[in-house]
Amino acid sequence: MNICKMNDYLWHQVEDAVTPLPRNSQQNRLCHLLPVVAIVPGILTGMLVASHAILSYSKNFFCPKELPNLREDFSPICHDSREWKRLGPISGKLTLGIDDPHFLLGTATCTYQDSGSFHCPDSQWADWEEKCLPEKNRSGNSANLFGLYKTPEGRSLVIDRLKKLGCNSYRFSVEWSHICDQKGGFKQEIMEIYTNLCKELRREKIRPMVTLHHFSEPKEFHKKGSFAEESNIEEFVLFSQYVFRNLTQGFEGAPLVDLFCTINEPAIEAFCRYVRGAFSPGIFMDFEKSGLFLKGALKAHQKAYEELKKISHRDERIKIGLIHQCVLFKAANPILYPVANYLTRLINDVTLNCFKTGDFELKIPFFCNVSEKGINPQADFIGLQYYARPVIGLLGSTSYHEPMTEMSSREDPEGLFEAIKEVYGACHIPIIITENGISTHDEEQRYRYMERALYAVRQARLAIGRENLIGYYLWSFCNNLEWDMGMEPQAFGAYEVKHMGNEKMIAEEPKKGVEPFIKTAQAWQTRFRG
Repeated sequence: MNICKMNDYLWHQVEDAVTPLPRNSQQNRLCHLLPVVAIVPGILTGMLVASHAILSYSKNFFCPKELPNLREDFSPICHDSREWKRLGPISGKLTLGIDDPHFLLGTATCTYQDSGSFHCPDSQWADWEEKCLPEKNRSGNSANLFGLYKTPEGRSLVIDRLKKLGCNSYRFSVEWSHICDQKGGFKQEIMEIYTNLCKELRREKIRPMVTLHHFSEPKEFHKKGSFAEESNIEEFVLFSQYVFRNLTQGFEGAPLVDLFCTINEPAIEAFCRYVRGAFSPGIFMDFEKSGLFLKGALKAHQKAYEELKKISHRDERIKIGLIHQCVLFKAANPILYPVANYLTRLINDVTLNCFKTGDFELKIPFFCNVSEKGINPQADFIGLQYYARPVIGLLGSTSYHEPMTEMSSREDPEGLFEAIKEVYGACHIPIIITENGISTHDEEQRYRYMERALYAVRQARLAIGRENLIGYYLWSFCNNLEWDMGMEPQAFGAYEVKHMGNEKMIAEEPKKGVEPFIKTAQAWQTRFRG
């Protein structure tokens, strides 16, 4: 066993010693604490590991190795963004999907975010906005997309904007809170609006992808504890079945919708609800509750997956996935290593380990021990969402040397390469990048980010196999609500939303910064649709 492995082993022993016992555990607490004696050798081996790292760095500094070919080995760029300059121009090399006629190139949105509390008054977010946002920064009707979905003219406008991006797919959510009624049933007239949108998209050769739970849910479901209370899971399954039956009806010889995402970023939601306290119910630093929510959400996904597969008679054309945001925190200071480690564990590692081992385990010293064996989540694909690998400094989010974005995180497109390899290595099922983008008002920064992110996707696709990375969706379709941060100053959208008197209108032309995506999509369209 080498020094690094010995250090990991000893620190795991210490961690176990100071982690709360599972509920209903009969283990003697004194015996549980005995491994704490490992702390002394753990400190010693930790010092040796640090010394080894310093010596290795010094060796590389004074005796530099031959520089790798960055067109063959992307990892140096992934570790140091300054290496982009050594790579040189990458325009014209963004052919990430044009070798595959089925590759998905789309943009994504969420109904509550793009249509707001005006169209979704029964969502828990309608109440939370009033509590946490100043009136001028609340959603209102946001970009009014649901208003556009209602009419042929509105749907035509949405499709026109999608075509200008070159999209062959469009990801959106079906808003649970305005589908359900007060009696436990569903509003068919609202469902028909989504159905008509999907039909119009299909007629225009744009493949719909539907998300069933995107951070927004009915107020009553929320008040009962949402996924943190497993007795609520059946309600989500019933909603999922209703939407699935309506949207998998036959259309031109195929299912109307054949791509479904069950739950959007459950680990992020667990963190924001119960640790960060930024999402309703606004609880701060309750890691145990966050673990219970995440476990319940993974079980809800699995139950929905099983039931929807029954409805479809396991039709292989219909794919059902779970969406995971890969966030790998970095520490700007060694003192903050534990913080970065445990945030990464909650937001990233627990979900991926559950797919890898079948078991759920969230252990955080002094805070929680939430475990359950045999969850065994299944999916036809993983929806990977990526924005940055946040760097945590003593004063908050920072960067090493990269520009910052409006999200108060660093510009880090190269990290998408690491995220893709991380997720595929854990799950070994196809990946669809269901969200990637940047919030900025600087179109040069957006262009740079998009170009580099698409190049990172290209390199990762070569690394894991073309057949294992089957789509890329730009976040987001248009500027909209960024949850607890409000409508402004966030600017992820491919399109601006302009105010025309009392009306809002999606700009006629995309932002300049999304040109790399448009060029990639146009190349795909030229090759496979002429």
